Amino acid sequence: MRDHHPFLGAIGVALCVWCGWVSVYHRRTATAEISWAVSLGAVVAIDLALWRGRRGRSLGWRLEPVDDPWPRPGRGGSRLALRGFAPWIVLFLAVLAWDVLGLDTAPHQHHLTISALAQAYRPLNAALFLVWMLTGIGYEAARARAPVSVPIISTPSERTDPDTPGHRAALSAGMLTLGHHPIAPALLLPQSPLAGVAFWIAVPVACLLVDLGARHSDGRVPNVEEVIRFISTPKVANVALIAAWAFAGYHLFAR
Repeated sequence: MRDHHPFLGAIGVALCVWCGWVSVYHRRTATAEISWAVSLGAVVAIDLALWRGRRGRSLGWRLEPVDDPWPRPGRGGSRLALRGFAPWIVLFLAVLAWDVLGLDTAPHQHHLTISALAQAYRPLNAALFLVWMLTGIGYEAARARAPVSVPIISTPSERTDPDTPGHRAALSAGMLTLGHHPIAPALLLPQSPLAGVAFWIAVPVACLLVDLGARHSDGRVPNVEEVIRFISTPKVANVALIAAWAFAGYHLFAR
């Protein structure tokens, strides 16, 4: 893997430069739509290479699978699984609550939703675009690293349910920013756009901290890779999550 470090580093730099350039353009312009479509095509191409590599096909990029599924063998049970998911559920609910309440702001002021703030602050828009692309790539990479004994796509089993909290959160995250009218009592959030920017910067930091804690929990809490594999195992959930990701990108960066 070390041989690929310079190549991966070059890709990372190119992604940052690309996202910084794309952030110049606001939604509802032809250039914004074209640049979003090009970015979507690039992510799909990388994901296709990961998918082909998982199945040993040519022109694929193979990643080494992890050793154990989640929940860990011998530590199953719905109660333990729900307890392990608790930090992620709390984070999802906090983000959803902020995005809903962020619609209720003072007149002539940017909403505190991520979509409104990203259009108001170019660095935040560039960072959000980068996160969106990395999420699309990381999603397929996590599925490509599934343990070989666990199928990538299967029918719902006793351990999985397409109507999981993570699934509902992913769908809601792509839909809730469509409104333009207050839907909650006023002044529940700070009426400062900078406070909103600080919150959305704190969200990925919190994700990293939860993921770091999960990797030191001896399998009791799933890391972000395991969360993705767990909630996307049913085919219907996989399709819904991909559709929500694509829709969120179109709404945030194209229209």
